[in-house]
Amino acid sequence: MEPWRKNYLTVWTALFTTSMGLMAFLPVLTIYVGERYGVTDPVELTYWGSVVYGAAPLSAALCGPLWGALGDRVGKKAMAVRANLAICATTAFMPFAPSIMALLLLRMLQGALAGYVAPAMALVAQDAPPHRQGRTIASLQTAMAIGSGIGPLLGSEVTLLYGRHAVLWFTSAATGIAGLVLLRYATETQSPSRPVGVSFGSQFSQSCRELLGNRLFLFLLLSIFALRLGQNMLEPFVALFVRELGAPAWAHAAFASSEVAVERTIGFAFTVLAIAQVLFTSFWGRASDRFGPLRCLAILAVVLGGVLACTAAVEDIGAFLSLRSLAACCMAGSMTLAYAAVSRRVTQERRTFSFSLVQSCMQLGFGLGPFIGGLVARVGATHERANLRLPFLAAGALCVIAGVAMTLVRRRFVANRPAVAGGVPAVAE
Repeated sequence: MEPWRKNYLTVWTALFTTSMGLMAFLPVLTIYVGERYGVTDPVELTYWGSVVYGAAPLSAALCGPLWGALGDRVGKKAMAVRANLAICATTAFMPFAPSIMALLLLRMLQGALAGYVAPAMALVAQDAPPHRQGRTIASLQTAMAIGSGIGPLLGSEVTLLYGRHAVLWFTSAATGIAGLVLLRYATETQSPSRPVGVSFGSQFSQSCRELLGNRLFLFLLLSIFALRLGQNMLEPFVALFVRELGAPAWAHAAFASSEVAVERTIGFAFTVLAIAQVLFTSFWGRASDRFGPLRCLAILAVVLGGVLACTAAVEDIGAFLSLRSLAACCMAGSMTLAYAAVSRRVTQERRTFSFSLVQSCMQLGFGLGPFIGGLVARVGATHERANLRLPFLAAGALCVIAGVAMTLVRRRFVANRPAVAGGVPAVAE
């Protein structure tokens, strides 16, 4: 087998397994916090659930660029294996955390040591034929989407059979297996780049100055961050919102008890995100090539904002799941379009590092979003329940603002064809 094909199959398997493991416990992490540590007050549960949920992506956003730059010097395989084994170890200790603060510290450590996607994808892309790179990367994203879709369903089954804490060990086992698969079968054919006489700190600082000193690139990052912030304000509360609305009639008819019906409905509410990503990622990619990624991203943001705002008014679980599915179709294109928009505006030698900055912006939104959503949910809360509808309105408004900002950025900068970082003219859309 050709080396690139072997790497492709290895990385596809690893990304699928890791995504499946992580999404087995993330949807119910807020519920786990309440059950494990006896947090019965709904307002406090909303707060602590959002903080614990967002701790890992927040620390990942801060450390991601460093891991990305280090991967260029020591090797992509080493970084991918390190990240998977680190997730395995930190998750294995979570069931033993004696307090919420201990669990919070483990989540922060998990995020700080993570960063498995970028080096794994780069490991495949380095040797894949140019005419197959687009399809290859899209297939790897599909692997993560499929894993993310199966994960919540497996997590609900493990919970029903062995208890909520067992899901964390399932995640640990899955990510550990992914790391061992990469260690055994992945190969790195290109030697890491180590500039002679240039320290890691100097190289990192120079790259940051060149990219962040470009106004177009900086405004793009800020717009992407705002969109991701709004998109992720709600995820810790989806399970609580489903519990508040109850399971649909078909779930009650299909399963033995209301508890099982609610657990399966929660799993479906997260699985639909992965299903939409599998079905609609290629659609957004084709639209990007035809109409321009930044234009498509702005439209996506405005439509998503409207859908989230409408979700705040639903009183029926069927309406909620329908709007959740529509929102998932929009979310399916956000990552692809963000990378495509940035890719057109950076030089080749800075592309990998620029992607790590985009990933950090997304992770920062993923980390801060739940925390801000938790604060918003406390506004207007009563002793009996948190206000879970207000975060939907706030998230919708933020997505619309991000879409308008992207439109202004496109008209102001792209129309004038400014120079991108590295001196290459921007491509007009």
